[in-house]
Amino acid sequence: MPPSPNVSRVAIAAGVPARYVYWAGRSGRRYVFTCTGGASLADFEEGVAIAVSRGEIVWGGHVTALARMPADAAPRQAAIYLHLLAPNLQARRAVIDDLRPAEPHRLRLAA
Repeated sequence: MPPSPNVSRVAIAAGVPARYVYWAGRSGRRYVFTCTGGASLADFEEGVAIAVSRGEIVWGGHVTALARMPADAAPRQAAIYLHLLAPNLQARRAVIDDLRPAEPHRLRLAA
């Protein structure tokens, strides 16, 4: 099962459906992500980030790796979503691996 986004019902009820999104990994597990700006990445030391451009994930990994990229790097120019609930490095790696697309570097999002 490829990863796909689903808007949180709680977020819809709160009036912020575009900000909070669940992504389901190949395992079927769901992970909640929040949308943020590239400028605020330095505020987060630990977490998983995905960069989404034109309906596709163009990058996924640790927030710190994304924060170290130059501001003009393609992933930094995309919409950035963060998952901050993985409690340790091993759990973050598992989220990244679960969401990794079967096709390298790109993942089409469900409409």
